[in-house]
Amino acid sequence: MDHKIRDELNQQKNEIWTSNDGSELKFLSPEKADRKEALSMRWREIKRGKRFFIFVFLLIALPCLLQSSFRREEIKVHQLENGLKILLLEDHTIPNIALYTFFRVGSRNERPGLTGVSHFIEHMMFNGTQKFGPGEFDRLMEFKGGSNNAYTSDDMTVYTDWFPAEALEKILEMEADRMQGLIFDPQVFESERGVVASERRMSVENNNEALLYENVRATAIQAHPYHWDVIGWMSDILSWRREEVIAYYRTYYAPNNAVLVMVGDFQPDKALELIKKYYGSIKPGPPPPPVTTTEPPQLGPRRVEIRKEAQTPSFLLAFHAPRRADPDFYGLSVLEKVLFHGESSRLYRRLVREEQLAIDISGGLEETMDPFLFLIFVKPRPGADLSRIEKVIEEELNKIKNQGIEPKEFEKALNIIRSSFYRQLQTISGKANLLGWAELILGSYEKLFTIIDEYNAVKREALPALAARYFDENKKTVGWLIPQGGEK
Repeated sequence: MDHKIRDELNQQKNEIWTSNDGSELKFLSPEKADRKEALSMRWREIKRGKRFFIFVFLLIALPCLLQSSFRREEIKVHQLENGLKILLLEDHTIPNIALYTFFRVGSRNERPGLTGVSHFIEHMMFNGTQKFGPGEFDRLMEFKGGSNNAYTSDDMTVYTDWFPAEALEKILEMEADRMQGLIFDPQVFESERGVVASERRMSVENNNEALLYENVRATAIQAHPYHWDVIGWMSDILSWRREEVIAYYRTYYAPNNAVLVMVGDFQPDKALELIKKYYGSIKPGPPPPPVTTTEPPQLGPRRVEIRKEAQTPSFLLAFHAPRRADPDFYGLSVLEKVLFHGESSRLYRRLVREEQLAIDISGGLEETMDPFLFLIFVKPRPGADLSRIEKVIEEELNKIKNQGIEPKEFEKALNIIRSSFYRQLQTISGKANLLGWAELILGSYEKLFTIIDEYNAVKREALPALAARYFDENKKTVGWLIPQGGEK
């Protein structure tokens, strides 16, 4: 039936005419106009119905399909005598394997004078051991048909490998070797120091938004190691001592501080034997020192103002926010979607569409081990009034505090969250990454399987009180970057 309606509409498109000024389309007769409007309405209903059916199907069926192929009881958990924790998940969808190695070390584990060293060691991990020289890891990986990457965050450093199943033993051999055997060749050390210093110049010092972020972050967080960003301070980068970096590596790059996650086309018993073969002899390191510093309460608003050469101003607002494992994180994550996600979000609508003060807006929460920040980034239009931007944000936050959010906003936010979560689980690499992330950030991989339940437990009626508690004027830090000689 629907194709007949579509065909008739297409036929009637040939029976319209245009007024002399080209401004209006009409049918030749009122009867045909009425018929066309009825057909158009019906066709829109059919398309909406199809979209709604597909949307509902994905929300209901996708979790069920994922649960049927990704269940908690299918995760095989092992721990070697040296402390290495292992998570294994068979997935024979494709003949590949994702191997992720998580180390519990990031910028939160650093200290003044040694900031940025976690990220630096990530670079050095690709620069040679006694067994595999500089560049050899990547060359052998590519020869085996695989690829790799790595990332460092505030809380962890992760090494990611994707490769054909038959390459498993060689990849395990290389990964185990660099867990214990980096040589930190002095010449390579200095070369890589220059690479990281250049990276900081380009990504922070020559990037106005990143520079503002670094200053706001350091102003909002004054005691906790989240005070500095992952890249570290330039003065520290230029003064790292090789022996200090090696001692840091020996402390944190040890099996008792790592989690190995393998997802893909393998037999668990055989994979475990290979892991024991290559990792079992690695000695554990000393227990890493705990991070005990907590950020004291902020007792009043703080402001950062930077004046430098720039084409446009920049704006950033930060509130203190809970750690990822805190129950309040879920409700704030819903509010994040209401405020920033999509062109219908509240702040996008006010700042970009209605008042035309900004080109774009973004922000939200970071999934961190310790309390961090809720950030609101605004990309102002040239010459925009930063005071007005700040006022509009204050008005929109007060609306949520006083009136809450609409049911349709609440459901939209939850749908976005669910869709994003399940989308990550569609690949073996996504599964490996989330399993390791949950083990480190949430305290157990098992909590990955209750995340959606936690979001479903959020009550819309509780969001105004939550917003009032976290979007407190006395707990905010405001950052402005004003073009040199320009107007606010």
